[in-house]
Amino acid sequence: EKKKKFFGKHHLITSNAHNHLSNMTSDNNTDILARIEAMRAREDSTKKSFNYFRKYNACDGLNESSRKAMATWITQVQQTLSLDAETVWIAMSYLDRYLGSGRGESREVLRSKCKFQLAAITSFYTAVKIHEPVVLGLD
Repeated sequence: EKKKKFFGKHHLITSNAHNHLSNMTSDNNTDILARIEAMRAREDSTKKSFNYFRKYNACDGLNESSRKAMATWITQVQQTLSLDAETVWIAMSYLDRYLGSGRGESREVLRSKCKFQLAAITSFYTAVKIHEPVVLGLD
């Protein structure tokens, strides 16, 4: 006869089932710990954030308040379209990573308010296309 153990507050399970659950939890914890270690290693090798406005000599009045204004505008669009708030932060992450990279036209974007706004809108549009179950039209 299999011994029964009390699991949680209300459920009786057999010792075999309990051992199986313990193994699953142990495997899951090992997997989680391995993922955390991989993320920590990646974090150590990733460039730290910096102020790309200062580093790349932004002009045309572009600064941190310009970024904040675009984040506010994108948030208003997100709320109007009833999109997930996380999409705004994903979009801003795209924008920051692009402008901080110093690659392609990213330095030129920091010299023109129009191009800066276009880059922010493009980042938002890309985040919506990837992370939202909607199709944005031009109307």
